[in-house]
Amino acid sequence: MSGMCSAPEEGVIVKGVGGLYTVRTSRGLQECRARGIFRKNNTPPLVGDRVLTADGVICGILPRKNSLSRPLCANIDRLFIVISLADPEPNTRNIDLLAACAQLRDIEPVLVFNKLDLGDVYGVRRAYGSVPFLQADICVRHPDPGDVQRLIRLIEGRTVALGGASGVGKSSLVNLLRQSDVALTGDISRKLRRGRNTTRHAQLFELCGGRIIDTPGFSSFLPEYFRPEDLQALSGCFPEFAPYEGKCRFADCAHIREPGCAVRQAVDCGAIARGRYEGYVAAHEYISGLKPWKNDETKRKNGI
Repeated sequence: MSGMCSAPEEGVIVKGVGGLYTVRTSRGLQECRARGIFRKNNTPPLVGDRVLTADGVICGILPRKNSLSRPLCANIDRLFIVISLADPEPNTRNIDLLAACAQLRDIEPVLVFNKLDLGDVYGVRRAYGSVPFLQADICVRHPDPGDVQRLIRLIEGRTVALGGASGVGKSSLVNLLRQSDVALTGDISRKLRRGRNTTRHAQLFELCGGRIIDTPGFSSFLPEYFRPEDLQALSGCFPEFAPYEGKCRFADCAHIREPGCAVRQAVDCGAIARGRYEGYVAAHEYISGLKPWKNDETKRKNGI
């Protein structure tokens, strides 16, 4: 993914719109365009990429830790899945699928529960209380200093992306952490009872001793977030399954319909939340239905 250029300088892409990239270097922010070879090879630079620049041109992309196709961003350490306790109603299926997708990309999911002032109307906070993911609480409109400090500690030294449906408070959370109005915010549409997506492009902010990538909302989950080869590793994305792995009747048990499945027995007796298991089944169905050629076509289109 590298190219030839004179006197290159290393930087990080913080924004990319219409073929123009903003790169943070030791000399500050620079506006750059990418070499044509990246477009020709369908390997465009992404927000979060470490790149080499010279004379206003991105001439090399350093190796990525990981990347996401929607939104297009790279080198993420943690995914903050922002969950509104109400207004809009939380979608637990999206939460489970986003968390699984993150883990399959070597990204640590963190569940961030927002709008605590509205109360746990749908019980989503209680439902995920025993799930062994990092979790944090926040009320963006009336923040508790202790909650804010915990979020800062979760960001320090890492690159964090924000996920979750429109309207859950992702941009407002960025505003809170930055104590500014750089990220646009919008009210909930009272007619549609869902969020207006106010973030149009992925953008990276330096703050809290780390980096945050504010991204357009995941208003719905797309099967292309998965790859066919993810199927074998999927059960590992549901850590509550771990105590039962290896105890099924069949060594290659997929935990779907096989007899003598220890995981399904744990679901039946309440040791594993049924909703979480249903999220696993949904992810399994998504991946099982993927066509390798179609997935490759999507990756070529997005330059992943």
